This record gives sequence, C-alpha cells and structure tokens, in this order.
Amino acid sequence: MNKINKSNKPTSMHIGLLTLSIIALVLSFIKPKSYRIWFLEAFPVVLGVLILVYTYKKFRFTNLVYVLILIQIIIILIGAHYTYNDVPIFNLIKEVFGLSRNHYDRLAHVTQGIIPAFIIRELLIRKLKLNRGVIVSVLVVSICLSMSAFYELVEWGGALVARNLSDDFLGFQGDK
Repeated sequence: MNKINKSNKPTSMHIGLLTLSIIALVLSFIKPKSYRIWFLEAFPVVLGVLILVYTYKKFRFTNLVYVLILIQIIIILIGAHYTYNDVPIFNLIKEVFGLSRNHYDRLAHVTQGIIPAFIIRELLIRKLKLNRGVIVSVLVVSICLSMSAFYELVEWGGALVARNLSDDFLGFQGDK
C-alpha cells in the first residue's frame, strides 16, 4: 500500500488530482447533450468531491484510491456530457465491431462496482480497524451491492420524476 501522509498539508499529487477533477467537471459542463441529464449524472460527483475535500484532514485515502476515484469521476463525467448511450468512442467501437449498442454504460457499471470496493476496504481496515480477510471481503462486496441497489432505486425515482429524460438518464438502449 502507498504511504499515507500524516501531516495536515495536502500533497502536490492530491492537489493535482483535485485540479484534474475540477477540469474534468468544467469540460463536461461545456455544451453537454442535456444540461438536465448532466446535472443528474454529475451531482453525485460534485457531492463526492466535496465530501473528500471536507474530510481530507481527518482521513486520507492512499494515493491509489485517489487515482481510482479520479478515473471514476472522469468516466461518470464523460457519461454525463454525452449521455451513457452516446459516447462517441464507444459509438465507433459499436460500428467497427458490429455491436447492437454502445456499451459505455457497461464500462461505467464495472468501474462503479470495482472502484468503490477499494474505498470501502480502506475505510473498513483503517477506520474500523478490521483485519484483512474473508469477513472484510464479504463486507466490502455486501456494501458495494447495497450501494449499487440503492443508486438504482434513486435512478428509478429520478426517471419517474423526469419521464421524458428517462431513456437518456438511465441509458436503457434496448435493455428495457
């Protein structure tokens, strides 16, 4: 694991990662397909970054986790900008390989399952002082599944409220 900086001063790497997050946020906000969908998709990113900044002096993740968080932020913000079913590079992949749909949402779902696991594992081991092993692994998987199920319910509620945006917000793409 990476060394954890015990001082209260932010490291240059962490400042750089935060700066890249803000740049990604700003770029994704420039002429998105829909500002309403952008807000729905980007709001959790903004909230998460604010929480990370607010808790930074009390708890610091390893550099690996912060890099993974940046990757997740970028993936979410690309989906927020274009909508998940219309990301250009994945449209090209769809055409080149003769796929029936754009699979960017699949990439996002995989990373949204894996990256939070690193975050949760670090919290369980370092904050709750749990020992590495089967129990921590089971807890990590259970918490990730619970968070994903909760978010799916939030998306469903959002789709009910904004019916005309539900296909783009949820990225159904024929998966109805």
